[in-house]
Amino acid sequence: MKTILFDLDGTLIQSTEIILETFVLTFEKFFPSMKLSETELTNMLGHTLYTTFAFYTDSESQVNEMVEYYRLISNQKIEEGLKAYPGAAETMAYLKKKGCTVGVVTSKMRHVASYHLELTGLSPYVDGLIGYEDSVEHKPNPEPLLKALELFKAKPKTTIYIGDHENDMTAAKKAGISACAVTYSHRLLEMLMVQPEFVIDELVNLKDIV
Repeated sequence: MKTILFDLDGTLIQSTEIILETFVLTFEKFFPSMKLSETELTNMLGHTLYTTFAFYTDSESQVNEMVEYYRLISNQKIEEGLKAYPGAAETMAYLKKKGCTVGVVTSKMRHVASYHLELTGLSPYVDGLIGYEDSVEHKPNPEPLLKALELFKAKPKTTIYIGDHENDMTAAKKAGISACAVTYSHRLLEMLMVQPEFVIDELVNLKDIV
């Protein structure tokens, strides 16, 4: 593998719990009578905020309000202590030393993703980033990954995408690149149903693949 692409939330950085907590607080504010199950909450992972909230209301203005509120609360929690997953920096440094190109493909806005990479000390290892505004369609559509292939002038057969959601696995397969699932995900069973080529327990296991 020559081009190693990572999802961000729940894959490189420990933001999943922050995301889930912020979803709960957002729904408590806008839909106080609605009680979300754990499955309903984890189903929100891997989608854009607009897609997620539009599922619960037809009001575009309310969706925008929810997104704004979500981002406010999420930013506060992230500033309190966002961390990378164990072995993230070590693994990315190893990949760079081996001559691999390292990229991030995320549904987050590019400036937010860049800031989170800086906060967690991973920014120096990233050669390029594809964010929300870089594609019209989003995962599970392969467009973001195809944009990454174009950005890095990479070949699908020597590219791998590591993620924590079935949308990551589906997008990778549709883009013709290898898919790698992390077992510390909340969506492991759903990912395995897509049959990724690789499954790793921790990021350092990537050394065995590359």
